[in-house]
Parts: sequence; structure tokens; C-alpha cells
Amino acid sequence: MTAPNRSAQNHTATFIAIFSALLLLALLFPMVTDEAYYIDWARRLSWPAGGFFDHPPMVSWIASFTRVFHSIIAARIFVWLGNIISLYFTWKSAEIILGKHAGKSVLALATSIGGIAASVLLTPDTGMIICWNAAIYFALVALSGNPQFWIAAGVASGLGLWSKYTMVLIGPVFLWGLLTDNRRQLTTRWPWLGAAVCVFIFAPHIWWQSQHNWLTFKFQFGHGFSVRQSLTSESILPEAAGPKILNGREYLLVNDLMAAIQKSGMFKDMEPRPTPEKSKFQRRLTYLGDFAGGVLGLWGAFVPVMIFQFFRKRRERVDTIREDGSETPLRPPGLITASAFFPLIFFGLIAPFSKIEANWPAMHMSAMSIWIIAHIPVSFRALRRTGWTHFALAALMLGSVYLPRFIPDIRGNRILRETRGFPGLGSFIGNRFGTGPVAVDSYQLKSALAYYAQGTAVTQWPGITRGSEYTRGAPDDQIVARALLSSDKFSIISMTPSPRVIPGFVADKLEGVRVCPDGSLGLFSSENPRVPCESGIREWWITTYFRSQNPR
Repeated sequence: MTAPNRSAQNHTATFIAIFSALLLLALLFPMVTDEAYYIDWARRLSWPAGGFFDHPPMVSWIASFTRVFHSIIAARIFVWLGNIISLYFTWKSAEIILGKHAGKSVLALATSIGGIAASVLLTPDTGMIICWNAAIYFALVALSGNPQFWIAAGVASGLGLWSKYTMVLIGPVFLWGLLTDNRRQLTTRWPWLGAAVCVFIFAPHIWWQSQHNWLTFKFQFGHGFSVRQSLTSESILPEAAGPKILNGREYLLVNDLMAAIQKSGMFKDMEPRPTPEKSKFQRRLTYLGDFAGGVLGLWGAFVPVMIFQFFRKRRERVDTIREDGSETPLRPPGLITASAFFPLIFFGLIAPFSKIEANWPAMHMSAMSIWIIAHIPVSFRALRRTGWTHFALAALMLGSVYLPRFIPDIRGNRILRETRGFPGLGSFIGNRFGTGPVAVDSYQLKSALAYYAQGTAVTQWPGITRGSEYTRGAPDDQIVARALLSSDKFSIISMTPSPRVIPGFVADKLEGVRVCPDGSLGLFSSENPRVPCESGIREWWITTYFRSQNPR
């Protein structure tokens, strides 16, 4: 009795250490721009809303914890707690299938690269994955002989749709599970009552969409399937357009600034890298490879560990031993197989034709952790060592954010570009423009300035980058838009040095702001093409416009 108790104590200590490490990462990792976007949703005049341009509103509900005190930490703590709840449902599902081995699947999931990210970053996946794992557990209980639990599965599915539309994939997963595990339940009322409850819970959002031209549905369909949608801006600002003539004012501003900084010799890292043109077939292979690499990246070092254990099992013919002592391999029910593989199959079929982000099929990870442990006999110790390897990598990544000088290619580091320099930009904008108004070219800049320069009135100018919550005509943005249109002079801050033509206004000056590795900023122009650092993380560009005539 002593050895099992000691083992259980060791496992408990392991999970306490893991959850503590996850919390520490969540508290220390700097905010990324998408998180600022969701936080701004929760702080807008029209909140709470039944939906937003990009996603259903649950992520804004989670982000609303930042209303208590102005910090990403408030939302991150809920993300961390939410991930523990999600892991709890994974453990309950695994306990039904794996018995005493359930902790292995939770350990693999919690310490995978995807699992660590799920405890740190605020995304629409946060609520969806909690609901997905809860729905799978309730469905497992229902299929095991308690069909009334289909009601609970329907509740979880409906709430998941309020977080992310990919929750709809739970429907085919449930059908797969019913057909393979308990087909008779299809002739009972319970699965259908669960579906009705799901639709009932989601119905208010569908109503909201019908009153807003199916805005989010159109955006997500176009975003996920690379289909162009007619999502015109509802802002009162006139859409920006590209320069029509090569000797136009906008082109001359860019040429003058680029010539000046090239002459200064301080901007060699800005020279564009040549990228060979790819054929349609090559692009499809690249998309498919990126998808496969992204999915494998979610699991990190567990991939080679599991491959090694799989072939070791075949070589040694080791069977998985059940709790009752029988030496028959564990066979997960069809529901777990469906939850593990159907999201991968669905997005894998789309991947050659559209760029799929690694997190889109992330809901597969919970069931996959159970499926893998059921088929591959890997020790708790091996899983623990691999998990701590991932934490060491996460610590190095965190260190690179705070000590970027040690990174060879700082301009190619996406994490640095997503996190570094925004607090400084907020201070710079606040000092230069005061209360505003100011325009930006993208939702990333708008949301970052809304967080770091709260006193400045900022909105996104339509027609430069893709539309967002800031171009659909919300009252918050219309106030800033009217102030811009009534001004004789305003500025647009952009992520690329490409001033646009603005009806009724003329571009007069172009300046750049460089982010240095230490997070400081350096302002430069054609008159003064010098910055405090020769190697920068990125630049932002400020174009000043003057009124030429009434834009309306």
C-alpha cells in the first residue's frame, strides 16, 4: 500500500508544480495584440453585445475581468482557471476509459505546447475548448447508459458556439459516437432534446446576426475558406485608396524617406528579403505542410516520444494492462476517436486551399491525449520529463521577450513583433497627440493604443487593411470619425510605409518610428534619418494629412 500512496503523492505534487508554472507564465507573458483587441471589446460603449465583427462575444465576457483593474492579468487568471476546468473534464473522460492511467492523458495535454498556450493566452478558443471537453464528457456518460446527459452535452455545445463557431464540429463527432457506441439512442428523444437545447441557447446570437447582416458569419466563412465576402465598411470615414500615379504626393513621400534612410546607412535590416514566386500547386503544398507542422507543433516533443514508444511496443509486444488485470489493449470508444480525428480531417481537407492556423483544430487535443495513452504504453516519468522540457522552452521564449538582444533575428521573431514596443508607442502617441483624434490602419494598432494610450481617441481608417470591429460603424468609432473629418489636420499610423489617398485630404509628411530591442522608440524622417539603434524589431509609420477640400 505504501508504494501506490507514494506514487499518488508524487503525481499530485507534479500537477501542483505544473499548474503553478502555468500560472507564472500567464502572469509574466506580455500581452499580444489580439488580446488587446478582445479587451477593448469588453470596454466599448456598446458592451455587452450579442456579437462582434470577428467572433461571438464570449471572449469579451472573459476579457471583461479587466474592467476590475486595467491589466491583462485579470483576464489571464480566468484563462488559467478555465484551462484547469477544461483539464478536469479531460480527466473525467479519461477516467472512464483509462482508469488509473487517466492522469497520464491530463499530464500530456497540460504540458504540451498547445496546452501551455491554452493556459496563458486569451483567445476565443479559451471558452470553446472548455465547452468542447465538457460536452465530450457528458456525451460519454450519456452513451454509457445515462442518455439524459445529452441535455448537459447540448448546454455545453450551445455555450461553446457563443465562443467560437468551430464548436459546430461537435455535431458530426456526436453522430460518429452514436453510430459506433450506442446506435439505439438515436431512436430515443435524448440526443434530439440535447440538440434542441443547443440551438435554443445559441438562438439569441443567431438573432443578433440576422439584425447585423450576418456580419460575423460572413467574415468567418471568408476567413476560414479564403472566400471573398462583401463586407463593406459602415464607417462614415471615406475609404482609403492606393496612389493612382507614380509621381503622386504619396509616392514622393515614401521615395524621399527611403532615399534618406538608405543614405544614412542605419537601416540595413529593413532591406526586403527576396521571396521566390510559387505556383498554385506549390502554394497548396506549403499550406498543407504548414497545417501539418502546426498540428505537430501543438504537441511538441511528445511527437518523437510517442513514436519511439509505439515502435518499442511493437518490438516488445507489450500489452496495455487494464485495472482489472486483464491484458487486453484499451480501445477508446468511437466518440473519443471522432473527437480526436474529425477536426484534423475536416481542416486537413481545407488546408491545401486555405491557410489554416494551428489553433483551429486545437479541440482535438483532449481526446487525442486519451486515444494516445490508450494505444501507447508510456510511463508517467517519460511524460513528466517531456512536459518539463516544454516548460524550459517556454521559459527561454519568455526570456527572449525580455532580453531580445540575444536573439539572432529579432525582425523575424513574431512574438517580439506582437509584444515589444507597444507600451512605448502608447506613451509616444499620448504625448504627441494628447486626446486625439488619431487614425490607424489596422485593428492591432487600434486595440494596442486603446490599452496603452487610453486618453487618446483612436479609430481604424477603412480601406487600408481588413475590416474589423472598428470599421462597422459602432458609436465609439463614429465619435472619433466625426472628429477626424472636422479636423484640418490629422495623422494615420500604419504598419507599412505606404501612405494612402484620402478623399478630401492631401498627404504632407511621412515619419517612421523604430522599436529598438530594449523597447525604446526612435523617431526618424527624411530630414532627420537617424535612430538610436541600428537593429530594430519593427517600424511604425506616421503620415500627416491636411485638408484640401470638404471630404463629403
